Amino acid sequence: MKPVAAMNPDALTAEQLRRAAPAPLRPPLWFKDVVIYEVHVRAFFDSNGDGIGDFPGLTSKLDYIRDLGVDAIWVLPFYPSPGRDDGYDIADYHDVHPPYGSLQDFRHFVREAHRRGLRVITELVVNHTSDQHAWFQAARRAPRGSKKRDYYVWSDDPQRYAGTRIIFTDTESSNWSYDAVAGAYYWHRFFSHQPDLNYDNPHVLKAVVRAMRYWLDMGVDGLRLDAIPYLCEREGTNNENLPETHAVIRQIRRVLDEHYGDRMLLAEANQWPEDVRDYFADGDECHMAFHFPLMPRIYMAIAQEERHPIVEIMEQTPDIPPACQWAIFLRNHDELTLEMVTSRERDYMYRMYAAEPRARINLGIRRRLAPLLDNDLAKIQLVNGLLLSMPGSPIIYYGDEIGMGDNVFLGDRNGVRTPMQWSPDRNAGFSRADPQRLYFPPIMDPVYGYEAVNVEAQARDPSSLLNWMRRMLAVRRTTQAFGRGSLRFLHPGNRKILAYVREYEGDAILCVANMARSAHPVELDLAAYKGMVPVEMLGRTPFPPIGDLPYLLTLAGHGFYWFRLCTDAAPPEWHEARDTPEDLPVLVLFDGWHTFFRDRVVPWRIGMAERVRSHLEKTALPRFLARQRWFAGKGRHIEAAALKHCVELASAGASALCTLLEIAPGEESACYFVPLCLAWEDEEERLRLLQPAAVARVRQQANVGVLADAFADPSFCLALLEHMGRASNIEAPGGCLRFSRTPAFGELDPDALRALDFHARSLSSNSTAQLGDRYFLKGFRRLRKGVNPELEIGRFLTTHTDYAHAVPIAGALELKLGDGGEYTLAVLYRYVANQGDAWDYTLDYLGRFLEAQRETAQAPAGDVHGVYLTRVQTLGLRTGQLHLALARQTGDPAFDPEPITAEDLSAWHARIVAEAAASLARLRASSSSLPAAVQAAAEPVLAREAELMARLAAALPPGAHGVKSRYHGDFHLAQVLIANDDFVITDFEGEPGRSLEERRAKHSPLRDVAGMLRSFHYAGASALLNAAAQRADDAARLAPLIDDWEHAARRAFLAAYASVTAEPDRPDPEAAATMALVALFEIEKACYELRYELDNRPSWALIPLRGILRWIDAPPAAGAHEEATWKK
Repeated sequence: MKPVAAMNPDALTAEQLRRAAPAPLRPPLWFKDVVIYEVHVRAFFDSNGDGIGDFPGLTSKLDYIRDLGVDAIWVLPFYPSPGRDDGYDIADYHDVHPPYGSLQDFRHFVREAHRRGLRVITELVVNHTSDQHAWFQAARRAPRGSKKRDYYVWSDDPQRYAGTRIIFTDTESSNWSYDAVAGAYYWHRFFSHQPDLNYDNPHVLKAVVRAMRYWLDMGVDGLRLDAIPYLCEREGTNNENLPETHAVIRQIRRVLDEHYGDRMLLAEANQWPEDVRDYFADGDECHMAFHFPLMPRIYMAIAQEERHPIVEIMEQTPDIPPACQWAIFLRNHDELTLEMVTSRERDYMYRMYAAEPRARINLGIRRRLAPLLDNDLAKIQLVNGLLLSMPGSPIIYYGDEIGMGDNVFLGDRNGVRTPMQWSPDRNAGFSRADPQRLYFPPIMDPVYGYEAVNVEAQARDPSSLLNWMRRMLAVRRTTQAFGRGSLRFLHPGNRKILAYVREYEGDAILCVANMARSAHPVELDLAAYKGMVPVEMLGRTPFPPIGDLPYLLTLAGHGFYWFRLCTDAAPPEWHEARDTPEDLPVLVLFDGWHTFFRDRVVPWRIGMAERVRSHLEKTALPRFLARQRWFAGKGRHIEAAALKHCVELASAGASALCTLLEIAPGEESACYFVPLCLAWEDEEERLRLLQPAAVARVRQQANVGVLADAFADPSFCLALLEHMGRASNIEAPGGCLRFSRTPAFGELDPDALRALDFHARSLSSNSTAQLGDRYFLKGFRRLRKGVNPELEIGRFLTTHTDYAHAVPIAGALELKLGDGGEYTLAVLYRYVANQGDAWDYTLDYLGRFLEAQRETAQAPAGDVHGVYLTRVQTLGLRTGQLHLALARQTGDPAFDPEPITAEDLSAWHARIVAEAAASLARLRASSSSLPAAVQAAAEPVLAREAELMARLAAALPPGAHGVKSRYHGDFHLAQVLIANDDFVITDFEGEPGRSLEERRAKHSPLRDVAGMLRSFHYAGASALLNAAAQRADDAARLAPLIDDWEHAARRAFLAAYASVTAEPDRPDPEAAATMALVALFEIEKACYELRYELDNRPSWALIPLRGILRWIDAPPAAGAHEEATWKK
């Protein structure tokens, strides 16, 4: 049941529901959350072998586009056209270019895209047509002043509108061209074969609106309005962004809203941000607009290794209406335009990115993304990281996800419009046609050629750019902050680092990028987020929490981070808090520890002693406890933490007060061990070390210092070790501190002990300290009266058996009370070098496995889990050997095994049935307050409660067999350390939700077997949730792989366990009755897990609920094939 940092199953499920909404039911402002994939129909895939891509070919590749992780497809012009401007010279607004297919093919494409959750955006070229369009052919022949003639802008004087700039300076010398048939000049802002429409003629707008509605009626979700700043002309202006143009756009928007309220208009306005802002108006013109100036400044920042170009243009970008959105991109089908940069900046960009003159065209650079960045993977990943995290909806140009190259030797801008590279086969897998029939040749150079760069190869390579892009897009889907959030730049001193925060509805994402080619450090002012834990979003790795000091990061050359700033994520386990708690109360002492005890001070100080103790118990200690991870009463008001038992412990370093606290109000068992120590200002190093563990500030006359938790004090921990080494007894009123040791302690050498490195850490329920590579000290916090099974079993294994795979107990500290009761306060272990626990190992393994499977279409090999299963077999062996060791006859009645009787089986069965009923009752009582995803999982379990209870009632195994003995009691993957390719078992404390009497009782060791089988299920479910958090659509495909893994792990574990325990007086795990008993203990464990999660981590209740439902669906079958039945 060990959690993974920052995993939130409820939030994940909500995201899955959002992603699963069908495209036709477009949510409001859907365009703010999309990533758009830009594609040429003719360039993507040729289905009929004519050398030209088509709609059937594009439709056949929709799965690839969906699996990439994008949300919408922007299809470049596909209308009938002479093809002199990549389709933007349209000859018919109401049909499909014949080589691309038919209208029926287009309709099928839209339906299939929607079925996959992909929206479709097409072009509405509103500024001009081809000179081959029927409108122009009619206009050139129509009489002057007629309706048809006025579809276009005519003049007898080519000097009209002299203040208008020429856009295509490489090919056009004027915006006017003479038509001999018409006997007049016609106006064109682009190529001379593309005459501009005349919106002063109302019939033009009506015709354009008819064309718009024609495609919207077929299901198109959005329209890109091409070249809209130039729709209208007026003498004496530059003929860009005129009020009349905005009036035309508002009329188009009015029709859209009236008939198609959920569709979108995207403005192509290659202007400065302040001019583009007008195309949003008050939210009544375009929904989206391209942010052209940002794109060249990203490249400029990379070249200059300086964040300024990006920060400057974004700070100049005006706010836009809440219902509007920017569209941002790195490259597209045109040149990398340099119109919206200064002349000096343009010269710089030419020198850096287009030293070869052929790469320059008009006012731009005709190169693809990868060649622009020298095919440097780190640069490519960095700019994509910026693209996906900057304000706006990102656009990815086809082929850039695999790093395709270009061909500057093709004319115009066609060098970036070459066929998609699918495979190393002929024609890059794009077409079966003869190579000479292709519309353009594919890239064939040795660096970017299709034999080196293609989808097939990259799909198989987990480290490829394609698979990296898939992961990035999956991570971006987990938050709406990138698409909708605010942007706030940080301004660290290192100008090579770009840092900004995106925030939306409580979700804060910190983005940090190194624009330089070498590694750089940065200090970030994150004071506004103090206490939050940055969780790196790609690996879901928690970083140390944010404190008062600047946050220090180091980034590799062209490296970047995305952090989610979390309030509910745990910091790394290795992190040590160094911040001093704020607003500590002040205690005034007058006689050291005696100050807190009225019977130890002179009579005239009794009143003062009572006041100081009251301040400690009612103010200082409750505040301290509320801050501790190990305190179980978080969120509950603490009236007082009363000093119940106090024993002073003196040492050479300093004295401490071993204190048991009784919490009020609370349960009778709410007793905590909190040893206290004092540190004074003249002990500078010790005072600094204890500041994070401070309970209160103290003053005794002129001396000031802190009262702190002694488990953070090396002197106190070393004193415990010395007393254990001497087996000391320290008497005190009402009790005695009893120290003990085992042979594992070794020789006592106080000088050597003091030389050991000290490393303290607070865990979720206890505190620990590592002392060099010799000892590991565990201090229990919440105490239960009685013998602690962790000490009892650990000491038994250390002193009475030769079992070598449990951490040896070296010593212990117990409090023996005068009434005969006792508390276990601390246990000392010999330190065992290890590589972490089996839970983390398993999650890491499954994460890598699922990542590899996500990025390949091939089924995993039959022995894919071979190495892992070898370790599981070892774990099964060590578990069986542990149970044999605990069942040895030693004459100790607390450990000697006993036969299992029919009465035992009946009692266990009755308790399991009762606990199941109690678990379901608790689930029903709390269901209304559970997260939505847990409620959904609880409904089928509660609906089948009667079926569950009936099957449980009939699940009593036939006959008694085997022995009952002591056992681990809370056996799962997190309780097993990996050491030298073997396992060491730890933490024999038992299930924390049960009483000490239950934990110490003898039982079937098969409960441990069931616990480990449930842990395999927990690990698989957690890994699947983690994988789905990145890409929710993959959950259904990956779930069977996890089921297969779990089945294989169970079989390997059980077979190895059986090979050790198959003795005449031991249960045989292959026997049907034994497996039925294991299954019964599994449902018992799942019900316990459900209660635990409902009380502590409600969102995690998903996993035990699924385990219970699986048990109902596939109850254990008597017989040798039980495990096959449980495969489900």
